[in-house]
Amino acid sequence: MYVAVIRQVVLLLGVSLSAATAADMPVPPLATPGPQPFTAAWNRFYLSVHGGLGFLQDTSIDYVNGALPPRSMNFDAGWTVVGATGFQITPWWRTELEVGQRSNRVSSISPGVGASGSVSATTLMINGYIDLPNRGPLTPYVGAGFGKAWVSHDLTVDGALLTPGGNTSWPWAYQFMAGANFAIAPRWSAGLEYRFLGTQRGLFQDAQGLFYNADYNNHSVLLGLTWRPL
Repeated sequence: MYVAVIRQVVLLLGVSLSAATAADMPVPPLATPGPQPFTAAWNRFYLSVHGGLGFLQDTSIDYVNGALPPRSMNFDAGWTVVGATGFQITPWWRTELEVGQRSNRVSSISPGVGASGSVSATTLMINGYIDLPNRGPLTPYVGAGFGKAWVSHDLTVDGALLTPGGNTSWPWAYQFMAGANFAIAPRWSAGLEYRFLGTQRGLFQDAQGLFYNADYNNHSVLLGLTWRPL
């Protein structure tokens, strides 16, 4: 009996000594996470270029304060080219900075005969797009943009210069886009797009020094290529 009691006492002493020893040992510091690897954001950037046909709506030349009777202008189909650099913020939302150029030849100015010349526009736009979710390689999208346009008139009618070349107005511009991109390679996609560009009424000056207003509304059908880094 005494032997059993002695064994229990020795066992308790051993457990107490082990606990005291463990309590006196220094506690190792908690491991702190190292610096997280930098995830490059450059692979969200992309470059795109679009080109195609541009159709400029008929417009009118409306002289300020009725200085001269108004004239109407009609245009032939022209061309549109735009290039942009963008950033994919989320899988469905992206934004971009775009530069564009459009030009259309004049087909008629009425009243008047022998009309010739062109109307062109250079644009600098900030765009936003929503990419519609789709499981396949085809990605539909819609977008809108806002910026500045430089619209130039170079017009001749009735055998005389109506407006000199470089006659430019700088109205605010807006645009709406709808289209779809199709993945053709790991880094490349091709697309088809409709785009409408409109501006405030521009203020221009004719060869006689008289001022007039004119609208600019352009409809474009474009093919595009987009490159994205892997």
